[in-house]
Parts: sequence; C-alpha cells; structure tokens
Amino acid sequence: MHFKSGFKYEIIKNPFNKNAGISYALSAEVIETNKVLKKQKAINFNLSEGFKNNSYLYQRTIEYNYPIRMNETSKLIFFLNTEEIPNDCKIIETEKHLKLTRC
Repeated sequence: MHFKSGFKYEIIKNPFNKNAGISYALSAEVIETNKVLKKQKAINFNLSEGFKNNSYLYQRTIEYNYPIRMNETSKLIFFLNTEEIPNDCKIIETEKHLKLTRC
C-alpha cells in the first residue's frame, strides 16, 4: 500500500506493540542507548560531550530512557563511536553507533 502523503503503513500496523514505529520517531543512537541500558540493567547513566553538544541526541536520550535517569556522576558513560574514549574508561559494550563505558 502506498500513500501519496508519505505516510508509512508500518507505523500503525501494530498499534499495541510497545515499540511500534519507534524507528521512525527516534534515531538509531537513541534506540541503541535504551537497548544497552536494559541489557546492562542500569539504574542511571551519563553522556559524553558528543551527546551533550547535540541537543537532539541529548534530549531524546534522556526522554526515551526514562525511568532510567541521566546522572552527571554516573560511572556508566555513553560515547558516540566517532569520539575518543579517555584512557581511564573501560569499554563495556560496543554497538553500531555508540559505546558504553565505565569511567
């Protein structure tokens, strides 16, 4: 089915699915943060300067991951794959767009 307005049928195909249409609403980086945090059973996290300097990624990551909260003092820090990881940080998990570290 094709709609002239650009509407995507996949978005409403499973309206009661918890994550229906999420890939259309959020960037892959934001979705990956949630996947990693749930897998690690984290209660809080922090974001690198790369995340913080991008207002979209910063805001959406905080909103989408609630009730897991961002905490400036958290040892779990997300870095974009394009960022340099400080020497005192250990990489816990690497995804396509980001890395979770313990610093």
